[in-house]
Amino acid sequence: EGRAFEHLLCRIHDLYIASPNCTQPGFSHTQGSMYLSPYETQWCKQERCMDNPTRAAKLAEIWKQLTWLEENMKGPYLAGPKITLADMTWYPTAIFMEFMLPRVFGWPEIFYETKHFPKLTAWFAELNKNKIFTDCRQEIWDFWVQKEKEGQFESIKGELTDCSYKWVYP
Repeated sequence: EGRAFEHLLCRIHDLYIASPNCTQPGFSHTQGSMYLSPYETQWCKQERCMDNPTRAAKLAEIWKQLTWLEENMKGPYLAGPKITLADMTWYPTAIFMEFMLPRVFGWPEIFYETKHFPKLTAWFAELNKNKIFTDCRQEIWDFWVQKEKEGQFESIKGELTDCSYKWVYP
């Protein structure tokens, strides 16, 4: 049962967050909603660009999957008392979310607050006690800091004035 749950956690990540499930132009993974431009830029080719309806739907999907994860994780790690592949799968993506969701979209700092995701916050803090995870975090974080300095997110921020879509969760 434990191994099956671990595999389920990885499947949820891979199907609903990290995989576009299609290689055709215009299709993107859910996490791409955080950084793919609405029009062609030096960071995003036209065939990877994301329109507002798609971005808004994918942001809603991120919230939905984080809610599911919060409700179903075993603790202190995602699948229970020890670090598993599920933690190693979700953690790097959580760093993307940690960086972009508050900065670009105005979300709360979801891995540092206890109102919405207390178990995920505890999980993130627990993993951040481990040097392997903090080294991973630093490398990903530094990458996005540089992209932010270069202006990668400005095209997305310009679209967020369209109030006909929900950009901020909860």
